[in-house]
Order: sequence, then structure tokens, then C-alpha cells
Amino acid sequence: FQRPLRWKSKEVIEYFDSIRRGFPVGDLLLSRDHAPKELLHFGPREIDAPEQHSALWVIDGQQRITALVASLLRTDTIPKGDYWAIWYDLENEVFSRLSRKVAPLDWIPLNVLCNSVSLLKWIRIWPHGNENPELVDRALELGKAIREYEVPAYIVDSADEGLLRLIFTRVNTAGVAMRESEIFEARYGKEGDKPIRTAVARLSDLGFGVLDGDLFLRCLRSICGISVTVSVESPEVLAGDSIGRTEKAIRRAVFAIRNSAGIPHWKLLPYRLPLIFLSAFYDRFVQEDSRVDRLAAKWIWQGALSGDHQDVTDARINRLLKQTMEFEKPDEALASLLKPITTDQLTEYPNLPANEFERSISMNRASGKIFILGLIAANPISLSSDVQLELDFDLDKELLEEPATQSNEEIDIDKLLLALVGKEKRGTDVVVHLENFRREEILNPSVSGESLSSYLLDLTAIEFLRADDVERFRTHRRSLLTSHFDQFVRDRMGDSVDLRPSIQSISTSAAATPATPRVTTVTSTASPPGFSGSPFSRKSAGLARQCRFRRML
Repeated sequence: FQRPLRWKSKEVIEYFDSIRRGFPVGDLLLSRDHAPKELLHFGPREIDAPEQHSALWVIDGQQRITALVASLLRTDTIPKGDYWAIWYDLENEVFSRLSRKVAPLDWIPLNVLCNSVSLLKWIRIWPHGNENPELVDRALELGKAIREYEVPAYIVDSADEGLLRLIFTRVNTAGVAMRESEIFEARYGKEGDKPIRTAVARLSDLGFGVLDGDLFLRCLRSICGISVTVSVESPEVLAGDSIGRTEKAIRRAVFAIRNSAGIPHWKLLPYRLPLIFLSAFYDRFVQEDSRVDRLAAKWIWQGALSGDHQDVTDARINRLLKQTMEFEKPDEALASLLKPITTDQLTEYPNLPANEFERSISMNRASGKIFILGLIAANPISLSSDVQLELDFDLDKELLEEPATQSNEEIDIDKLLLALVGKEKRGTDVVVHLENFRREEILNPSVSGESLSSYLLDLTAIEFLRADDVERFRTHRRSLLTSHFDQFVRDRMGDSVDLRPSIQSISTSAAATPATPRVTTVTSTASPPGFSGSPFSRKSAGLARQCRFRRML
């Protein structure tokens, strides 16, 4: 009564990617019964199964079991052609189907990962084996992740076919799937206790939005160094203070993200990786240091604009933590993550906000979020009173009440942006939408040029709007946006990195040893991210003055 095989390469690749990341992949449902002798086919793999009186018949999980057997247990040396000819690109860390005759040198076939002996033999004859130990480590990590991944299975004994059909139907159609954080709470919390939701509610006082419960759990896993299997299925191994420890670390990370990087809401983060990594980083380096926060902000923006933070796998997080944990001082640890950037490299970054000028702004693109952050960084003010107003970030309705049914990924773009031309909200046409703000206010003849500049407009642009000259308005607005965003990107990226130790770390070193500390200086001509240009808020402006004073010292 099961459907035919429907999975193509895309589904098989996503399945193995979920296993590599440690994601839950669903339970298997099996039935124990008699089975005759039969030749079984799993894609290209044939198994001559003998008669068994207590064989396991698959009720639910046919696609997944076929994917596992056909990819991992195939016997051909160079798997290629079919849906299950899956390889792993060690350089780019993605799964791919091999459809050509020869695989690239940095690809590894999945059928050598089933046991460590086969994997070691493959590494021994692999040309990159001696040249690139990092790729070897990735191959070993992948093999370990796949071999040790456990899939829960339920076995039904002595059930007739009618009962099995009923079980199959209800498993595949009934109910709403639980989220990972809800499963964790069901196992971790006491009766009636919702530890993650409670912690998330407390964190909302930061004004950073109501965090997604699953994102909180990702931060917890990175801080505690555990896999998704342990966090969800065996929460009893966690220390009793894991929730509180994670909440404290997230608070520290949010402070740096908001006040140094100038990102006011977690849903405006171009990528999730910075919050997950920095939570674990600040869990170790707990002492507040504005210079460390500025380095964190520069790293956030480098990864956001370059797209380097798109990979948010556990393996990526672990490598970043491993790299930074080699340092005793937090500023040196973060400086090790920063890369020197040339002007040519900067102009080639994929997530530059200028990419949004000619298309509708989308929150599904990192460049779309960066564009919105750039508009916010101009500090839009009230057109009538020249007073800076708070943005309306009422984006989290009922998230604490019904987290299982909320998207948590989407932001109502109408709450953030107001289109001055048309309705498609392309980059040249939009301004930040403050509370109770209307298009007619901008067209008011009494509006000052200073007020308009906070919306990246000027009197010339308004004249084009009043004349309903859309093309000339867009051309002129494009020049205003280009000027602003060029400076916005330079402020956040800078030309070089200041690697000088902070005064605090020098004082600590001097107290520990009388030797003169060694100072490495690389001149930085750029202002710290989030502080130069227009400050994000009055609080940030005060912090900026403190930081400039420290730099002068």
C-alpha cells in the first residue's frame, strides 16, 4: 500500500545534508512478520534475502531506507548516473550527484563512508591526502557523522494489513509536526515547564525581537558542544544551568550585534551564523570589551556582504569555535577570523545593497536585509518635529503563544518600508516606514532638507515626485542611494584591521609579567562598524564617543 519511489537526486541530497547537519529526519515504522526468499532491489543495489520468520517490513520510510542503501552500500568504485550516485564536495561542503565520467579530485563518494576502514583506504590513495589535511579532516568528520547518526524506529508486532494501513495513514496525515525546540522542552522540562519559551520571553526585553525557539536551541547546542541528537533525545546529559548559561551568552551576543553592528532585530540578521557563533564565543569570553565588540561587528559585516556566513552547519560552527579557542585573548581570537579586503574585492561581493536598487526588496535575500539596515542607519526622523523616532518592530505577534504554527522567518515588509512610487517596493522607491508615517507627509512643501536627508531624499527628488516624473525620480534617487550605501559599506568593512591589543589586555599582561608587551600595529583608516556616519541611536552615539576616546588613549 506504499507509494512508488518518488525521490529524485534533490531529495536524496537533502536527506544526507540533514544527516550531516544533525537534523532530525523522521522515524521509521516497521512491522515484524514472515517474509519469503526474495531478491530485493534498492536502486542499483541487489540483495538476495533468505526466507525469514521475523523479517522487518517497511510501513513508513521506504524512500529514506532506499536512499541509504542505494547510496552507501553500492559496490561500484565510481558511482555515477542514477539518483543515488551521491558524492560530497569536500572543498565547498555540499552534496552533489555525479553525472559525468570523472569526479573532481576534491569529491568523495558516499559508499566509502560506511566503515572507517574503507574510508581510510580511500584517503590513502587520494591525491589530496597528503596535501590538504583540512580536507582529510572534513572527510573523517563526514564519515563519523553519517555512521553514528541514529534514526529512531518503531516496530509493530503481529498486526494485520488493515491495522498497518490505518497506522500508515495516521502517521502520514494526522497532526502538526512538532518543532525541535518543543521536542526538547517535552523531554527537558518538568511537567508544565517550558524552559526555552520562558528564556526567550525574558530575552525579549533586549528589544531584539522574540527569538525563534529552534534558534535558541542551536545557540545552546553550540555553547554546550552537543549534537542535535543529544539535545533533543537525551537532554538529561545537559548540565542543569544550560538554559541560563545560553540566555546569558545570547544577551552578550545581542548587545554586540545591536550596538556595534547596528542590527536592531534578529530577523534583520542577513544570516543566523553570527548569533549562534557569538553566543558560544561570549560564553567563553565573558568580560565586556568594546573593542572586542567592534571586531565582532566587522566580522559580522564581512560575512554578511561576502555571503561567507551562509553556511550555518554545525561543522562550520565547530570549526570557527576551534579556531578561536586557540587564543587566550578575545580580540586576538576575533582578529584571526577577519580577512584583509581590497577595494576590488569589495565591489565584487554578492550581497551589496546596490543589488536591490532595481528590484523589489525581499527578506529572503541577505542583500535585501542589508539594504533595509542601510536605510535604518540613516536615522530617519519625524518630518514634522525633527525628532528621531523608534521603528515599529511589532513583528512577533503571538509567537510565544503558538510557536509551532508561526513562520518566524517572515517579516511584514509593509511594516518596514513605504513605497513612494508604485507598489512593488523596489529599492529606488522605498523609505523606512516609521509609525503613523504616510507618503503625503514627504510631499508637504514645508518639509526641510535635513529631514528628507534622513530618508535618503532631497528637495529635487520631491519635486520629481510631485510632478509624477517616476523615471527622473528613480534616476536621482539612485544617485543618492549610491552615495549613502558606498559610505555605509566602507564604514562597516574598513580598509584594514586594527590588531593592536586593547589597553585592558596590555594592563593584564603587564600585571602578569614585567616584560614589555609586544604590540603589532596595522593602521586602520576606517571608523568602527556601527559607529561612523550616523550612529544607530543615542545610546550608540554615547558608546561611539567612549570608543573614540579609548582609541585616542
